[in-house]
Formats: sequence, structure tokens, C-alpha cells
Amino acid sequence: MDLRDKQEVELFKLIRAAKSTRFGQNHRFTDLQRYEDFQEEVPLSFYSDLTDQIADIKKGALNIAWPGKVQQFAVSAGTSGTGKHLPLTPDRLRSDKLFMRKIVRSYFRQRPNIFRLWGQHISLPGSLEDSTDLQIGEISAFTARHVPWWLSPFQLINTEELVEMPFSQKITRVLDKAIDKDVRVVSSAPSWILTLFQRLLKKSGVNAVADVWPNLKLLVCGGVKLANYRPHLEQLIGKSDIDFIETYGASEGYFAYTDKLEKDDLKLVIDNEIFYEFIPNPLPDPDSLAIQETVPIWEVEADTPYAMIVSTNAGLWRYAMNDIVQFTQTDPPRIKVMGRVSEMLDDYGEALYAYEAEQALRDVAAELDLDIGTFTIGAHLENERAVPRHSWFVQTYETLHRDTLDRLVSKIDKQLQENNRHYAIRRETDALGEPQIHSIDQQQINYWLEDHNKQKAQGKLPSILQKEEDIQFFK
Repeated sequence: MDLRDKQEVELFKLIRAAKSTRFGQNHRFTDLQRYEDFQEEVPLSFYSDLTDQIADIKKGALNIAWPGKVQQFAVSAGTSGTGKHLPLTPDRLRSDKLFMRKIVRSYFRQRPNIFRLWGQHISLPGSLEDSTDLQIGEISAFTARHVPWWLSPFQLINTEELVEMPFSQKITRVLDKAIDKDVRVVSSAPSWILTLFQRLLKKSGVNAVADVWPNLKLLVCGGVKLANYRPHLEQLIGKSDIDFIETYGASEGYFAYTDKLEKDDLKLVIDNEIFYEFIPNPLPDPDSLAIQETVPIWEVEADTPYAMIVSTNAGLWRYAMNDIVQFTQTDPPRIKVMGRVSEMLDDYGEALYAYEAEQALRDVAAELDLDIGTFTIGAHLENERAVPRHSWFVQTYETLHRDTLDRLVSKIDKQLQENNRHYAIRRETDALGEPQIHSIDQQQINYWLEDHNKQKAQGKLPSILQKEEDIQFFK
């Protein structure tokens, strides 16, 4: 089968399964014959379109967008009380389990000696909360509960214990138990692995992770872009025979993984009950996304940025992800994850939207009666023994004393911790250091615009600085 045939098989599995649901009946699923019918009949959806539907599901309504009752929800953003809660059906969890098996099979095809990993495995999954008859939590906590039975004896700490533990306690608990064990595998977001390694070196007093865990062979990373961390992780480990597997997943599903250890792009999984569509060159505005051209996977081109749209067996239909991917090849499809559609600082898992940063800055400046202009933020990691931190560059119209600037950034930091779950967890666990702040003026901004050929009528300083040289420019 060609790529179109393979993906249409997945699409019509989903359509047939959901034809008797409320959503399927409203959108004439029994009449759909081709992808083009589906594209015409079903509109793009965003989380704001699903809030009433999800409220009904939480109240126990059956057969809304997927057959049966849904009692588990994956937190996509915010806190478990106020964030985005995406339905997590038994079928979706089964597909996620199959995804994990694909990773295991792929790895052992490349490293056939299973005894390489015959030791202790460390994982740092998210947490779950039980609310009446509902379970709400991070997707990694749900998938951790579905680890293959034959891997369970290798787990350093029981999964149930970890998912019920506040994240701030997980690393301490792991280190206390792991420091004298034969650790072979570590699985977590690379930001947490960096923190784990740094604390291990401090606790043990050695110079390299390999001095404590000489048989460490594999790091399985997801949730945060591995490229930002890998050089620092390799330096801290202190030996070269380490394999890295990166996974690309979200609350909506698991999509791609490292299937070739020597490559830094990912294999997109197209046979696991997810149907993909893409918006080329997306604008960071949901209203614009809704009217932009959408193409199926068999029409994508390499080296073009795309926003990803998914239909899944969690009852998501043409759901707009917030990620931008780029194809390194189209058939079979391989991708790199480039960033977010909306402007966001997420280099180290903090998931800080520009609008959240601006609101915090404006609120605190008003509280301190400070006159400020524009601003920009960058994230950087100075070396393998440092922690990542944010540098704020705020335009001021008068000279501010250092203690005033420090008060400003301290209050901003506090407000962001109150309002953003991802940021708060990373600050509380020292995976993200205290932010720094610098005062800049218009002349500096103009120099930057000129240097980047943006000194035009509508040229402006971006809210997020993505490159280290831009951060150093303003320091």
C-alpha cells in the first residue's frame, strides 16, 4: 500500500468505530467514502471547541465522540484543576502501549544484546490525581502504568509509588535509592535527567555519572527537545557508549520516535489509529489556522513547516495541535519537531507563552509603579553543571537601580509560578534557575533590528529570543 492507502485505512477505522456516536451522527460518518468527504464534512477543531463536549463526558455521558464512557483525562496545559483536559480512552491507551512496544522492538533490532539493559531502570513519570470517579494527570503517568510486564522487575521504584508522588519529591526519592545500584536505563524528559545527573554528582562527589553508574547504556527522552540538552548530558555522563531515544508525544497521543540511533530525526508512526493532516507555514493565531489550507500527509513536502492536525481514537477529530513539525523525508515520513505554533518559550520544558510573560510583567510593573516598554526573553544553559535560566530584557525609560530590577523579576517569577504549572514544577525542582533581568533601551533595540535586517516600519523585537547569540547581544 502507498502512503495514502495506509493512512486512509487508519481514518476509516476511526470513522467506522465512531459512526454511532453523537459526533459521528452529526457529521454523517455512515456516508463518508473518501478522505475528501471527511475533510469537507468535519471542521478543524481547537480545545475551545471541545469544552462543552468534555464537560458532558466528565458528567458521565456516553458515546459523545468515541464509543463508551471516558473516565481518564490527560492534562495538556495548566494545572489539573484548570488546564486542558483531553479524553484518554481505553483504545487510546492501548495504542500508546503499542507505540512503546515499537520503540522496544526497534531498539533491540539495533542493539540485539538484551543483557546491555539487564539492570535497574529509572523513570520519572508525571503524576495523577483522582477526582471522584475521574482520573486526571499527565500522559506519562498513564503510560507508565502500562509498561510491559517483563520490564517491571527492572524498575528501580514501583510505578504506582512514583505517579502518586508530587514531582518535587521524585528525584530525591530516586537518588536515595539509585546511588549504589547498577542503573542501565533512564527514562524521562531531558530536563529532569539533567537535574538528576547534577544532583547525583553533587551527592556522590564524583566528576562523572559513569563513575557512579558505569553500565548506563540508554536514555529515553521525551516532552522537551532533546537537542537542547544532549551535549550537556553527554559531558556529565563522561563516556561515549550511550544511546539516546527521543519520543514525540503529547496528551493527544504518541506520534514519532528515534528508530535509527545515528539520526536526529524521528519516524512518524502512521499505523496506530491516528490520522494526520497538516497546515503549511502556519500563523501563530488559531483564527488564522482555521481558515488556512490543510493537506493530508501524502501531499506534504520536505523542509516546509507544518502545524499538525490529528484525528484519534480518543475522539479527537481534526484537532489542531500547537506544534510545528518539518519533514526530513515524506515517504516513509520522518520529521523534526521545530516548536510551537503560538509564540512560546519551551526550550527546557517550561511551556511559557509570550502572553503569560507579558501579563506578569505588566501586572508587576504596575504594582511597582514602573514605566516600561517592550520586552523579550531568552533561555540558556551556560554549561553542563549549570541549570537553565531565563534572561529578561526589559525596555525602561529611566535608569532603574539593580535592587528595583531584582524586585521586578522576583515578583514576575512568583506570579508565573502561580499561573503556569510547567514553569512552577521546573522552578520548584531547580530544573530551571532563578531568572535574570537586564534593562535595555531603544538604541539597543534599534541595533538589534538593524543587525537582523528588521529595521523596517513594522519591524519589532520578538517576545521570545530563540538563539544564544541574540541573548548575548543584549547582555
